[in-house]
Amino acid sequence: MTQEHIREVCWEIGTKFPIPFTSEYLTFSMIYPKRGYLQWHVKESSVHALQAKCGDAFHGSRLVIRIYDVTDVVFNGFNAHTFFDLDVHGIVGNYYMNFDRTERNLLAEFGFRFRDNSFHALVRSATIFFDRDRPSGKFDPSGLFVGKGFQPVFDVENVFDAPIYERISRELSGVERAEPLSVAVVFLGAAIAGEHSKPLERLIAQLNEGSQKFGGRIQMLTPAESSQADGKTLFASVERATAAAYTSLELAHTKTPFHLVHCHDWYSAPVGIQAIETLNLPFVLSLHSTEYERSQGGAMNEISSAICEREKAAVQAANLIIVPHSSTRQQVISLYGAAEDKVTIISEVFEHEQSTFQSIQDIKRSLGLNGDWPVALFAGEISHASGADLLMDALIEVSKRHGEAQFVFVGNGPLKGELEGRAWHGGVAHRCRFLGDVAREYFESVLLAADFIVIPGRTWQDSGLAQKAIEFGKPVLTTHQSHINCVTHGQNGLITYDNPGSIIWGLNEMLANPLQGNMLRLAAKRNANQSQSPESSAMEQYLLYEHLLKRIQGETHV
Repeated sequence: MTQEHIREVCWEIGTKFPIPFTSEYLTFSMIYPKRGYLQWHVKESSVHALQAKCGDAFHGSRLVIRIYDVTDVVFNGFNAHTFFDLDVHGIVGNYYMNFDRTERNLLAEFGFRFRDNSFHALVRSATIFFDRDRPSGKFDPSGLFVGKGFQPVFDVENVFDAPIYERISRELSGVERAEPLSVAVVFLGAAIAGEHSKPLERLIAQLNEGSQKFGGRIQMLTPAESSQADGKTLFASVERATAAAYTSLELAHTKTPFHLVHCHDWYSAPVGIQAIETLNLPFVLSLHSTEYERSQGGAMNEISSAICEREKAAVQAANLIIVPHSSTRQQVISLYGAAEDKVTIISEVFEHEQSTFQSIQDIKRSLGLNGDWPVALFAGEISHASGADLLMDALIEVSKRHGEAQFVFVGNGPLKGELEGRAWHGGVAHRCRFLGDVAREYFESVLLAADFIVIPGRTWQDSGLAQKAIEFGKPVLTTHQSHINCVTHGQNGLITYDNPGSIIWGLNEMLANPLQGNMLRLAAKRNANQSQSPESSAMEQYLLYEHLLKRIQGETHV
């Protein structure tokens, strides 16, 4: 191809551009958060058709692009949260627009706004998500563990536990098993202690669930719940529960053999002792506490002495004893004569029963608030010293900028009635709830639902609320004058001064949610460093099962 021929081809191609518009469209895109770009083309025939349809009403109309906020709705033309108009000057063009909110779904329509403010759209864009202009405040420490050769693969609650999973995976890599590890877990607490055994039963269930992630089969044997046994009926209740549990164990073992039996506390241990004698199953005993610990150093009565004897018999019969603390381990060794290499420690974590409500959204809705909007919580005496009036001054201003902010006041005090009146006069009563004094359990539900806590004191304030909030993973907004030493500025909260302007700044920062991710990171790392997450404890327990079976197998071969 000659150079002259190339010029001819290029000239011919050039005469075909720009390609004339043949279709109508409205393109909407985000350049970066808070700034978007619109480009459109509408045929003159469409404008003439609208003019013919509307007649004289069309005269005096204006060309506009209407922007709708359609976040979390299926848009039908009328149900947008808000909208605004951009004046444009042609049926072909482009426009750079600004939008002062983030994390919203926007949609655009091109059309005419008539003199009666009715709007007639000609073309519509796709829905566009305007992302946040900052790092996400959401932080999820869960993840997926993938072992060597993709075995095993399971969900994990805390990625900071990864070193524990990796160590366990390495140690189990040499274990070859034709069938899954099968464990019978026995807990007779419901028949002995009734409702009082529920927290321990939930802990055991968590450990069992975690142990199954490596492919194990865990079957928990628990009797029907009964009322708490007293001193006269205690041992008779244990014997009845033992007989029922052992019958269930024997029947289940006949269908699918177990590799070992794991009993929790002294009242479950007789089942394990029988399993050793009649089924030749290894026996693991968990002593969550000893009778010496439960008596708290007091004089031992006849029943306590009998329980100690039963604990001692169980310890001496067990192949492995698991305890939660070093002090419990020392007692088991020194008082019950256990061999040191048979007693190991696995820390226990009793998780908060955070709420009887189904979700945080349900708690907020029960207060008459929007379940998806943020909530700031004030708790304590509603007084001048506590700074409750400073919070009211600040929240009235903050609500003008943050249309979704909500506030809950818990407690009573001399300013309660005045602040309720100021909320009404300030136009924020629908965003505020004054609950008065509430029961501890209900308060914990409210605390769980809050996004952050506000302690705007003018004088020294008790740090108990701040400490509890931090335990629940909630950041704290406080003042220097409150002297809350457990709050570190920028890590688990913000520290302001006791004036409305400073507190307004703090509320705006908190509502932008810069700290929630930090709180979850700190909580996750703290759990990992203490090796006390329920999931990691379950992994340790599973590893102990395998080590015990390997040791017994080695002794048998010898």
